[in-house]
Amino acid sequence: MKKLIEEKDGNLYYNDYCLVDLAKKFGTPLSITFLDVIKDRILSLQEAFSRARKETNYAGEFFCLNANKANYGKDEIESAFIYSDGLETSSFYDLVLSLKMFEKYPQFKHKLIVCNGLKQDNYLDAVIMAHKAGYNIITIIDDIYEYDYLKAKNIDLKIGFRIHLSSLYEPEVPDDRFGLMDDEINYILDDIKNTKLVLDTIHYHQRGFDYEEDKFFKNFDIAFNYYIKSKKMYDSVINFDFGGGTPLPIDGNFDYDAYTTSILKHVMELCNKNGVKTPNLIGENGKYSQKDSTVNIYKVVGTKNTGKYPWYIVDSSLLIAIPEMYALGEPILIKPINNLEKPMVKARLAGITCDCDDVYFDKEKGYFLIPDADDDYIALLGTGSYQNSMNGKGGVHHCMLPEEKDVIIYNKNGNELIKVRKELQTIEDIYGLLNIKH
Repeated sequence: MKKLIEEKDGNLYYNDYCLVDLAKKFGTPLSITFLDVIKDRILSLQEAFSRARKETNYAGEFFCLNANKANYGKDEIESAFIYSDGLETSSFYDLVLSLKMFEKYPQFKHKLIVCNGLKQDNYLDAVIMAHKAGYNIITIIDDIYEYDYLKAKNIDLKIGFRIHLSSLYEPEVPDDRFGLMDDEINYILDDIKNTKLVLDTIHYHQRGFDYEEDKFFKNFDIAFNYYIKSKKMYDSVINFDFGGGTPLPIDGNFDYDAYTTSILKHVMELCNKNGVKTPNLIGENGKYSQKDSTVNIYKVVGTKNTGKYPWYIVDSSLLIAIPEMYALGEPILIKPINNLEKPMVKARLAGITCDCDDVYFDKEKGYFLIPDADDDYIALLGTGSYQNSMNGKGGVHHCMLPEEKDVIIYNKNGNELIKVRKELQTIEDIYGLLNIKH
């Protein structure tokens, strides 16, 4: 897999682009999305599973889906859709968006749509409509109401069920709210033979920002027992969907061949031991596909000394670009991008706002290393997942600071294309959203 980050001539390069050159060309604050990173992520994972399938003689397929919720940018979803094996949706509106994407690319109508989330009637009705229109759609039952609703429709729809698992990543939270309990699963397994519904998929969701092998396989094994049980009862069960949790590869050092091979060998061992056929495997990748596609670049516009380390102040609010770090504690890689050949000083970063939380530094060390120079720029790397939805893309932001200028870079037919999707937000834009005359 391609390594994204490289230092050359005192500057930081990302996906082969000099970030400070882009900052000076377009101005800051700046958001840059490299659509080809999304393509590379998806193709790399597909290729790793393909090699592993050949190495292990694995009988099933692997389907790499894009989890739309990670980034609802039109270009981002479209790039992922073209190269993935299908889309995963999380709401009625998400499914409507996905179907519009399929309408634009009718040659991909065969690709999978897997529907997750708690489903009210409008979502279930949209699933039924898509099924009748010939789409390859699977709805994952998350609440027993959904099963009973679809059962009453007397339709030969493919369904799966999501298994309720306690979270191993957040031990202080004993349960998450998703999935079916054992009695509900047993109800479906006993009842579905009396319906037209087709049990097709067993699903659970692998959580966590960072891949931890022991936790991954502990969750995997718990969930896979339900596949074994269901497969022995119904030959129609052909898919095992392990959701997200694919390791994030920003440093380029993770061994995806070993990762995919270990999964397939593990599944084969479990299936051979229990006398069932190996399933197709489905992964729903949002963070993995989207996260590393976007960087945010700010310019240092001032310094202030009020304590042990000086504050280096940037020309925006850090809260705008990295809500995940503040809300969920997810790590974001923040690095200086120019003057890297100069001596480093210990400092702390701060946004230009009056908010005491608009700061960044290494919590263990108490500081952030930045070059001792007058024209420093910094980049927030890996901001491509969930940022648009969590920070309210196109809305009014922290302390009314403008949303960054939005640029996308991609290759089409061998030609580099750079497009400004949106200029830096103006005060008129903000007042318009607030319905204030200026």
